[in-house]
Amino acid sequence: MKNRFLFLMAFGIVLGGCRPEPDALIGTWTVDKVHVQFDESRSTPELVKQTGEMEKRNTFSISADSVLVFKGIDEQWEERVNLVNDSVLRCSGRDFGIWSRGRIVTRTGSPLGEVIVIYKKE
Repeated sequence: MKNRFLFLMAFGIVLGGCRPEPDALIGTWTVDKVHVQFDESRSTPELVKQTGEMEKRNTFSISADSVLVFKGIDEQWEERVNLVNDSVLRCSGRDFGIWSRGRIVTRTGSPLGEVIVIYKKE
């Protein structure tokens, strides 16, 4: 039940967006909240906690020339980013996240489940 509530909350954030100002996306973004939704039969509470803690260390920045630089624990990459349909951030043809109400929401799937990360601008 809790997982459904978190999913609906994230989905509501996504649907409630509006068109950002041109410089609303420019800057450094840090993690505000992490929701790890793993299948309980295929993971442990320790793994869920560890995954959440690792995700909290992620940051990214978006520059005025539309370059997104992502920095995570075990990865770093740089790509040009486009805003599609006033809310979808797309890098190299794949969706990176959804911009809504001053937040960016990313979703990552795995065989164990899904991780939803909500970023806020510093």
